[in-house]
Amino acid sequence: MFSSSTIGTCAFFSALTLAIPCSAQSWTEARVVELFFQQSPQAIAARAQVAVTRADARSRALYTNPSFAYSREGAGFTEFFQAEQALPLSGRIGILRQAVAPAAGAAEAEADALIWQMRAEVRQAFYRLVVLQERQTVQGATIADLQEVIRILATREQEGEGSRFDRLRGERELVEIRTELTLIEAQAAQARARLLEFLPPGTQIPKVDGVVIPGSNLPPLPELLSRAVAARSEIRADNQLIARLRLEEQAAGRLRYPEPVVVAGMKRADVISLSRSGLPPLERTQNGSFVGITIPIPSLNRGQAEVSRLQAEQTRVEAHRRALEHQIRAQVTGAHQLLTLRRDVLDRYRRELGETSQDLVKIAQVAYQEGEVGILELLDVFRLNRQSQQRMIELGGAVREAQIELERVMGEEVTR
Repeated sequence: MFSSSTIGTCAFFSALTLAIPCSAQSWTEARVVELFFQQSPQAIAARAQVAVTRADARSRALYTNPSFAYSREGAGFTEFFQAEQALPLSGRIGILRQAVAPAAGAAEAEADALIWQMRAEVRQAFYRLVVLQERQTVQGATIADLQEVIRILATREQEGEGSRFDRLRGERELVEIRTELTLIEAQAAQARARLLEFLPPGTQIPKVDGVVIPGSNLPPLPELLSRAVAARSEIRADNQLIARLRLEEQAAGRLRYPEPVVVAGMKRADVISLSRSGLPPLERTQNGSFVGITIPIPSLNRGQAEVSRLQAEQTRVEAHRRALEHQIRAQVTGAHQLLTLRRDVLDRYRRELGETSQDLVKIAQVAYQEGEVGILELLDVFRLNRQSQQRMIELGGAVREAQIELERVMGEEVTR
């Protein structure tokens, strides 16, 4: 009798460490993350910025366009056809072309950093939904147990062996649990909506499938600190930006070398020639070519202001990189401590809980059958068992969130 109250209890503890087989409608973490990387509007927008930065850097490394001029003088026919072209002899354009690669590299690193941060948010939303689904399962199993108890109590009441109070008390408990289940379902709907924010429009996720508690193979803290500084895309972005600024500084320094402008063209004009035989002068049109060169004198602007600005910008970025390294080490240390503490709490709770929940349920069932305890004691045991399972799920979810936070500040995966 009441054997259904233990249904799912043993399976619950094993489900925290073993993956549930994925059905056709369930979404795993890998599937959600892959869809986010490939089709998420946020990820697409972040990557699009790389092309914008590359195109902007290339536009600054283009040669100046040649110019063409035409002029005509009316006082005596004269036409000028001329073309001008600046000669980039200083080598500034070549240096700016070298700066395209680090500029694009910095943009790619910034995009990677942004996508990694959003990936952590996607995983957080995914596992919040997993936790809520687990809690729904516990509530559903408890409802099924209470419905069986109420059915038996109603049968006893009809046969005159039970009291109406027991049945009403069980029904009242069932109402409370169903209300809790409704609240959990509302939270699950909110978590699902949060997850869908990061996925392409039209995505439907009826169910997610994942393991709440992550693996325990966590590397030591010194190793994590060294790996984090090397893995974080923000550090890579600053390094690329410094390389770009150094090249741009070199290019700005070349402004002190003049770049001549070559002018070439053709002139057509009416020419009057005198005749030796005393005849009237002859007027005819003649063509001629001309070549010229203009050399600017870099006396006022030799690029000194631009060089100073770029040097100051390099100092700022280097300081930002050092501050970021310090911030990353502090974040990794804090996240590592949080994960360790939460794992200790979970292990201690699981160790202290042991099999007491199952034993209490069995003892309460037998004691109620033999009349040693009343319906209140039996329902109290059911409630305690449900709370223990819910607490185990919540602690597992807290450990998973701490693990995701550690990987977020690490810039790479640590455990699975």
